[in-house]
Amino acid sequence: MKKIVTISALLLIILSSCDTILNRHLIKGSDKRKEVHAQFEERVKLIAAYDSSIYKIINSELTTKEREGFEFLYAYMPLSDLAMHSPEYVLKNVQLALKARKEFKWARKVPADIFLHFVLPYRVNNEYTDNAREIFFEELKERLLGLDTYQAALEVNYWCHEKVTYQSTDERTCGPLTAVRSAFGRCGEESTFAVAAYRSVGIPARQVYSPRWAHTDDNHAWVEVWVDGKWHFLGACEPEPELDRGWFAGPAKRAMMTRTFVFGKYNGPEEQLKQTNFYTEINLMPNYAPTRKLTVTVTDSTGNPVEGAKVEYQLYNYAEFYPIATLQTNANGLCTLTTGIGDLMIWAQKDNTYAFSKADRNQNDIYLTLKKEIPFTNLSLTLTPPDEQTIPPYDESTADEHNRRVKQGNEIRSNYISTFIDSASAANLAMEKGISIDETWKWLSKSRGNWNEIYNYIKNLDTKDISVGVALLSTLREKDLRDITTDVLFDHLSRIDSFPALLESRMVKEFDSYILSPRIGREFITPWRSFLQDAFTFEEIGFFRNNPQNIAQWIKEFVTLDTESNYYRVLLSPESVYRIRRADEYSMAIFFVAACRSFGIAARLEPASKKPQYFMKGKWIDVNIADEKETQATTPTGMLIINLDKNSAVEQLKYYTHFTIARFEKGKYSTLDYEESPLFNKFPAALELPEGFYRIVTGNRHKSGAVNCNVYYVRVESGKKIQFTLTIPSTQTEKMVLGTISTDITIPFIQNPQTIEQITKDKPAIVAIIDPLAEPTKHLLRDISSLSSEFSGIGNSIALILASGKSAKTDLTSIFDGKPYPNTITLGNDINGQFEAKVGQAVGKQLEYPVVLVVNNNGEIVYHSSGYSINLGEQLLSALKQ
Repeated sequence: MKKIVTISALLLIILSSCDTILNRHLIKGSDKRKEVHAQFEERVKLIAAYDSSIYKIINSELTTKEREGFEFLYAYMPLSDLAMHSPEYVLKNVQLALKARKEFKWARKVPADIFLHFVLPYRVNNEYTDNAREIFFEELKERLLGLDTYQAALEVNYWCHEKVTYQSTDERTCGPLTAVRSAFGRCGEESTFAVAAYRSVGIPARQVYSPRWAHTDDNHAWVEVWVDGKWHFLGACEPEPELDRGWFAGPAKRAMMTRTFVFGKYNGPEEQLKQTNFYTEINLMPNYAPTRKLTVTVTDSTGNPVEGAKVEYQLYNYAEFYPIATLQTNANGLCTLTTGIGDLMIWAQKDNTYAFSKADRNQNDIYLTLKKEIPFTNLSLTLTPPDEQTIPPYDESTADEHNRRVKQGNEIRSNYISTFIDSASAANLAMEKGISIDETWKWLSKSRGNWNEIYNYIKNLDTKDISVGVALLSTLREKDLRDITTDVLFDHLSRIDSFPALLESRMVKEFDSYILSPRIGREFITPWRSFLQDAFTFEEIGFFRNNPQNIAQWIKEFVTLDTESNYYRVLLSPESVYRIRRADEYSMAIFFVAACRSFGIAARLEPASKKPQYFMKGKWIDVNIADEKETQATTPTGMLIINLDKNSAVEQLKYYTHFTIARFEKGKYSTLDYEESPLFNKFPAALELPEGFYRIVTGNRHKSGAVNCNVYYVRVESGKKIQFTLTIPSTQTEKMVLGTISTDITIPFIQNPQTIEQITKDKPAIVAIIDPLAEPTKHLLRDISSLSSEFSGIGNSIALILASGKSAKTDLTSIFDGKPYPNTITLGNDINGQFEAKVGQAVGKQLEYPVVLVVNNNGEIVYHSSGYSINLGEQLLSALKQ
């Protein structure tokens, strides 16, 4: 008996040892390990040039898995991370990923390649990375005890919902911890946060991105998680009682592209859109929608196939043709994309030859001939998105428990928000410092959970610094207030007088905006002012102040342009550019502006083109930091005068909604950014532009999602004026009745129920069934709020009905988050769902929130929208006027 026990024990030890030996590698396959190690050694050379501390990690006692994880992250991380993160930070993230793998049974079952690419990386997209993995692991580990993988995946999203909800923000992506401190984020930030949470507990996750919708002017990001051997989707911070559910499931079936970026060289089963030395871009369209393979054949003028032509598959969205995928032709002149069943525009170019054509939704093949002439023929087009698809109904048996969990999550988040500073404390601080109470409350309230940093900054301002210190705060964007620190603010304030401003004393606004301000573009604000002032000698700074072109020349001589390895487009801080001496063009531009401002020179990124400029002798002067031959950009300019056709289908034009202007450069038309510009507040509008070729796109979207589009081309010549008349195409069709609803149906208003006949007695009315906590409804509410005066002015009744089980907010002020709303709105609550059922019968379609109708006094439904759509406010105004 003893021999049997001994043998059994020995066998167990041997098997355990074998298991350890067989599983000691994190990276499977000796060839892949060699490839990773070789690239790691190349990256180390870059780092060691300014920071040799990485050798301390390399020479330390690491396990095989720790070393392979460390090398993998360094081999493939974007340039920004090489410059920003310490070796200790990277190793810590490797150790935390391995800890999660040991802690959770599902993590131990994840295939090696999936773990390597979708658990180990600390970065999700272009966020400012932080210590989220460690903090999220500690918060979630007890909560997930005893759950299987599927249950854990659902539970993590309930936790995410307790922390963060949707709110539109600017394009800079905040880190996961900032999203938690703020308690909100746009979809890209919610999904980044959620992916970080999943990875922290060993559940493979990736951010899925539809770069632009085909049927409405917007985009969206969500999450896929690897559960029980398969990828499933979910809405980030928008929990559902089961996976593969979300309000965006319907829109995704109309998508033309869904994709994700994968950290490192990933060779999974998905279609590769692109693979470089650092990342892989994969196509996820077959997971969501009916697809077709669209093959583009490119030939030259003699009919021979063109290899290596760059082909952009472009989608109309935001009044521009946006590339949803960029491929290169093979030796036969072919490239093929799996895409949705809708219309696209195809742009191809190589070696100063070009082609541009529409690919209809029913085409699987398109043939292009490259020509030396830049495409310059005006076009009138109708572009049609994929058709709507039905979504299987939910299992209603879990609805009550799910609604309880959602309500509980809202309460937890609200309780956290209640800890933010109040207006009385803000007023006391303002009075103590002798500054505006309203301004102080604005800064502190917008800083959300970061309010302590802003409070301490104001509190510790010396009396002599109050004026400039307050002006500095005024230059920040709302998102800056949520993640900037007291130390960074004081760094900029303390060094602002180091060098006299090269401006006339009366130019106070220019000083504040273009010297004092630490905000330049879409970068995370760092203490670059003191760093750059200390990095250069007094003599060098004098040389730069004498002629700012010398800064551009310094960049050319000492910083290598890298167009490939900063693939997530996370900007290198000015400090990082100086240290690593390698950067992408946009980071170089940020460095130039930061250096100028540090040395008292007014500088900016030109608002439309985002090219760097400095202010000297009363004018803005361009600099060229990427062209090795030339530093100063001296392109002559002409004047484009844009008139509005009096018969245009739209009265109040909006840039990126109804039209855009693009300049031809670097082989394609690039859209100029006039979104915030006052130039188009009235017409005619005069634009001073560098001479060259320009394309103007105008569009008007049907309720169906199709777009009537005009494409115009103009040439701007030096010293000349060119007149152009802008026409927005019409979408007006013969009035159609989409259904009929009985006028005696009672609308369940909270205070005074009324019938449809009563609210439509004088004018047609808007009736909307909403879920105010879901992103699609928030878009509708924002549209209505932005057009509040217009809706109030025309006087049509608006009935906002809370859907059954969606009554977390029960007053108009909270539903509109304190923003203005029309005085014609009445709020209702469809507690038992009976009103929605009657609307569904009248429309005859599956309903998704928000359900929006325009009903006249005959009960005729003359407008109907269900689910996610952008610019609903304008569509509703148009429907009411018609």
